[in-house]
Amino acid sequence: MNIDPSAGAPARICEVKRVLSVIDLAGFTRAANRAPALAIAEFLDRYYGACAEAVVSAGGRVVKYMGDACFAVFPEERCADAVAAVVSLSKNTRAFDNSWGLRFGANVHLGTVAEGELGPPGDRRYDVLGAEVNHLFRMGGGSGIRLSEPVYRQLPNERRGAWHKDKPPATYRMEEGS
Repeated sequence: MNIDPSAGAPARICEVKRVLSVIDLAGFTRAANRAPALAIAEFLDRYYGACAEAVVSAGGRVVKYMGDACFAVFPEERCADAVAAVVSLSKNTRAFDNSWGLRFGANVHLGTVAEGELGPPGDRRYDVLGAEVNHLFRMGGGSGIRLSEPVYRQLPNERRGAWHKDKPPATYRMEEGS
């Protein structure tokens, strides 16, 4: 079941398989401590715009922004598109990442989650919850792109060559410059 927040009535919470992605910038807290609040806001506004463009153009949806992180979801059948979106975003954000001394990082995972409109009447918001979301955030941080085993297995064979398996748990990270 898909959630349509424009339908008027509060959406029902349901379970669905989704590609989950969290995108963040390694070193952001340190860099933000040295910058004026207005400069941070202007930087994040540009960064959020780049994240939204990459996610939406690949068929995904931004769930929320959290500081320097963007949490997004994609339909299960868009695994390869989700990976392509974070790879493209990594390349497209290098210019303004480097001006702040930051490094792009992203985790991509596929799993069953609960999704829906949550919150009090008049302030309900789309959200995604569950153990698979926790798994996404436990995959690691810092620079680089990391894929869970289920995402890696969904990639076409020709798209698997640049990834290297870390143990345990199986997480694939993209080699710099690929």
